Amino acid sequence: MTLGLPDHLVTRALSHALARAAHWFALTCLAASLTAIILLSLSTTAATTATTAATTATTAATTAAATLATTPTETLATIVALLLMAAVLIALSLRRTVALTIAYLVTGTVATYLYTITVLGIPALFPSSNVFLVTLPKLALVMIGGAGVSARAGVLWSTTAFVLAEAVTVYAATQTEVPYGADVFTISTYLFLVSVLLLTVFVRREWSVQIALHRAMQTDQTRLLRHELDLRTLALGQDTTLQQLVALARAHPGPLSANLAGSISDTLQTLRGTDWLTDADALSVEPHGGTDAWLTSAVYAAIERSRDRGLVVEVTGDRAALGRLSPASDRELSLAVQQCLVNVILHSGIVAAEVVIESEPSSISLMVMDAGRGFTESETGADRLGLRQAVRRRIERLGGSVSILTRPGAGTSVMLSVPVAIEEPGGHAEPTKQPEQTETPDPERVAQ
Repeated sequence: MTLGLPDHLVTRALSHALARAAHWFALTCLAASLTAIILLSLSTTAATTATTAATTATTAATTAAATLATTPTETLATIVALLLMAAVLIALSLRRTVALTIAYLVTGTVATYLYTITVLGIPALFPSSNVFLVTLPKLALVMIGGAGVSARAGVLWSTTAFVLAEAVTVYAATQTEVPYGADVFTISTYLFLVSVLLLTVFVRREWSVQIALHRAMQTDQTRLLRHELDLRTLALGQDTTLQQLVALARAHPGPLSANLAGSISDTLQTLRGTDWLTDADALSVEPHGGTDAWLTSAVYAAIERSRDRGLVVEVTGDRAALGRLSPASDRELSLAVQQCLVNVILHSGIVAAEVVIESEPSSISLMVMDAGRGFTESETGADRLGLRQAVRRRIERLGGSVSILTRPGAGTSVMLSVPVAIEEPGGHAEPTKQPEQTETPDPERVAQ
């Protein structure tokens, strides 16, 4: 029950669970007591009527009728006491305090006495006080031990309740002249509850394993957070510093253009701030549908930034399909496209590229093509982080795929495919399930 809980919550969890079980058991016993006393009252009332109507009653019958005549008053008082005991128990289950615990002991003792003397007062019905029906309110009273805030307090309350219950039972049996007998039901319930309370003490002492599990879980979460931070930091360097250095290297001598100066200013603001550490999805806005989807998408903004740096980019295909992308997919796809265009500027040897947008029912694909010098992917140096880190990992984290077609002297084509919501005939969209990324960092991917 406590597996995986931090050690400071184990005591509270055990205490709450035990109190809840004890309260429900006590309420069940009180409900059975009320049912029993009402049924006995109805049966004795019928017997009283029959005895009064009989004209040949003996002296013993007259005495029995006189005894039964007092039963309705005792029954009413017993029912009221049992209801009051149940009300205090409900209040105790909502708020466990010493005052309510003492109130439950007092009302429970009175209710147990009235119930016992009423039931045993019925002639020739119960030969001894150790009958199970007589023990019902005693069982409910003993369950007060489950409401203790600690195991020691629970044992103390339960022992007190057990002594009081047996004391009033002995007194009621003496008044009704019914032989007293120690019932096995109350004793076994008391011993079982005390055993459970004492067992929780030993369980709480075995916290070393619990603490080790909790620390291991914290360590694993910390490792995942550090890995995520490393990825974000590496991606930030690709998206800011590297690209601005490329733009500066390709700028004409002289004052910087307004677009380039503004881009550098935005980059410096990003590096000084901490927004990149937060969840970017919470700051994202759903793209507009229709023809505006292209102009409001992050992919369009990425292409425009590349054009500001001197690259001629031709865009063809279904531009409006970008409106089907989620904010996270739109953002990550734009950064991947931007890195592909930066690679064109850096390595292709030409200043022109083409972006083709294709839409499928369950995915959107963008192909970034150039007619430059091309390369052999397997021979790229370990210091090249662009395609493998800033492109491939971004798309794979979205559940998509990246295909690279290139060879020396034949240009380069990079196909980026990401899943999107499947449009249904009624106009609703069912999101496609993206596979969970459970892989560990791959050293081979920190390349290109």
